[in-house]
Amino acid sequence: MRFTKFFFINIILLILLSSSVIAQDMVQIMYINELAGRKETTYGDALRMFRFQVGAISDSDAYLDRGWLDDFILTKGMLALLITKHYLKLNKSLMHRLFETERYAYRACVAEKFFPEDGSENDLMSGPELIEFFEKIGEFKGERQ
Repeated sequence: MRFTKFFFINIILLILLSSSVIAQDMVQIMYINELAGRKETTYGDALRMFRFQVGAISDSDAYLDRGWLDDFILTKGMLALLITKHYLKLNKSLMHRLFETERYAYRACVAEKFFPEDGSENDLMSGPELIEFFEKIGEFKGERQ
């Protein structure tokens, strides 16, 4: 009798906890679907995708680096600097190691094939480009582990 009661309580807890995880995944899926249709993205979108990919970044790291805010239009250089500074340790670029700027962060990402070679750090990021970029980052981190 005691075992049965304990078993049912554990099953109920498991169901309740799994439903919140499924709901959280649905929110992410809906957000990514909405993002896929956008022609411009913001720095806040990049941070949200970064949190989906990595799990966490402190607000002081994310915002105080350059004074960027959530509603700033996202450029490839901003995204490259965010990724290279807080997630990837790309050591191929000497200039990036010396000067942590958008230009050299973008060049380091081009060297790793995250961005095409014919672009610029000042190019704006669309929603599909942002999603594709984070897919490449996930593949890159998966290969390194």
